[in-house]
Amino acid sequence: MIDYQEGIVVMFFNFTFRQYLTNPHRLADDLQTSTIRGFRKRIVFVFLAGLLLFGARSWWGMGTEALTPLVVTTTTANFTLARFASFIGSLGWSIVYISFHFFGFAYIVHLLTKIPYTKLLPLQLLVTSLLLVEKALIFLVFLAKGATANYSFLSFGPLAATYLESKYLILFLNQLTITTAIIIALQLSFTLKFLDESKRKPLLWSLIGIHLLLALLTAAVGFIPMETLFNLIFDGGGGR
Repeated sequence: MIDYQEGIVVMFFNFTFRQYLTNPHRLADDLQTSTIRGFRKRIVFVFLAGLLLFGARSWWGMGTEALTPLVVTTTTANFTLARFASFIGSLGWSIVYISFHFFGFAYIVHLLTKIPYTKLLPLQLLVTSLLLVEKALIFLVFLAKGATANYSFLSFGPLAATYLESKYLILFLNQLTITTAIIIALQLSFTLKFLDESKRKPLLWSLIGIHLLLALLTAAVGFIPMETLFNLIFDGGGGR
């Protein structure tokens, strides 16, 4: 589309998820030749969708398994407070999660490739949206079944749990999903439009390395003793 401002012809395009999710290279081309419109509205939409999704998951009980023992070890009031704290925490975590994948990952790729940071934000909004869609799909399946599982059916987690005994390795492989592969392909297709073809392999390995590192860190979070943490908070520090 064309706009005329004080006699100057300005090319612009509207940012839509459906159009660019399957064509990241086209998004890169448009960003280099035109001005983006409708982007801030999409950012607000993604953050609100994330809050709603994480809040619904927590309210339903997904991710609150560590609170179950509190039913018999503490009072009903403390258990209710723990559930409420967990709900508020999930909303806070949704903001941290989305902000990292949107702003943080864009900055990491900027440092690796020297591509302008603002050019990478539309790509990462697509990536963040895809991650939320994955979480929503898993939640809907669990909701339909009326039960949750420790491992995602879209990951290597269930297979790893069948053959491996190391909980850490299982949690690590559970972070490697079909969505991870799609995201790496999106990021590679987009960033190569700004770089030479000779940098394809180094960039691919860098992206894979970043995602593996994030999976390792996320798996480590799974070892945080949430039940003990809540007991310390709601039982006066456990020093009785």
